[in-house]
Amino acid sequence: MPDTEQSLFQKIFSRLREWIWDILRGSVIGISNDIPGVSGGTMAVTMGIYDRIIFAVNNFRKDWRRSLKDLLPILLGVLVGIFAFARLLKLLIGEEGQVPPPLTLMPTIFAFIGLILGGLPIILRRVDFSRVNFLDAALFIFFAGLVIVLPLMQAGSDIELTPSFGNVLLLIPLGMLASATMVIPGVSGSMILLILGYYHSIINALHDFNMAVLIPYAVGLVVGIVFIARLMNFLLKKYERPTYMAILGLVVASPVALLYQNRACFDVATSANWLISIVFLVLGTWGAYLLSKMGKAEA
Repeated sequence: MPDTEQSLFQKIFSRLREWIWDILRGSVIGISNDIPGVSGGTMAVTMGIYDRIIFAVNNFRKDWRRSLKDLLPILLGVLVGIFAFARLLKLLIGEEGQVPPPLTLMPTIFAFIGLILGGLPIILRRVDFSRVNFLDAALFIFFAGLVIVLPLMQAGSDIELTPSFGNVLLLIPLGMLASATMVIPGVSGSMILLILGYYHSIINALHDFNMAVLIPYAVGLVVGIVFIARLMNFLLKKYERPTYMAILGLVVASPVALLYQNRACFDVATSANWLISIVFLVLGTWGAYLLSKMGKAEA
């Protein structure tokens, strides 16, 4: 094969491989946004693409071609993860008011804990611990405590969302709030929706493809993501070490919050449930390492 053809083939293969890995990462982020207690922002950080996403969103107007090239496969994966997983969610977490089935929920929880733990080295490498001061330590403790306290808040009663002008006006700021918690690592948008009482209505809308609910909610998501991405971009540029110490606190506390949020299923778990869950914990940790290792350099 001539050198030029071989080089072209290698470029196409390399680009295709990057797309596949980015779609997989996006799918993990999408799935995580469906599960209360799991943060899509945390998944982006642990897979090494958080800075790249923030950079692409903030520079979309300046260089939309490059931004779109970076964001498109990730967004495709997010959509696949959100919609595909919403159809399996009732099987995994059970009906509202019932004890979640440990056979399906526990391995899912432990797989995400593995994804979080496996990606911690990426965050640790971003922090110069020799320069950590009192403020950095205080930020770490405060944000870790915030993530642990959130699941202790009582969830609101389930609120049904019907197509109406009032609900359209409500869904836009609701989407903005959910997107903010999705972008900020360690804070689960689904958990916030659960506390406010809108979680099951949004999941049902995803399951049924209810566009009257999903379109205004998606508008709020986009607006919120752009706004919070600009804020995070500013913080990472001007205050990188304190920001990453806060992110580290959010991420480290996430497994604790996730275990507490789903504690009911542990009371009825069998030894086989625990064994399978430990296997998924190991697989999740290995998966996070693989996804981060195979990723492109961060923006």
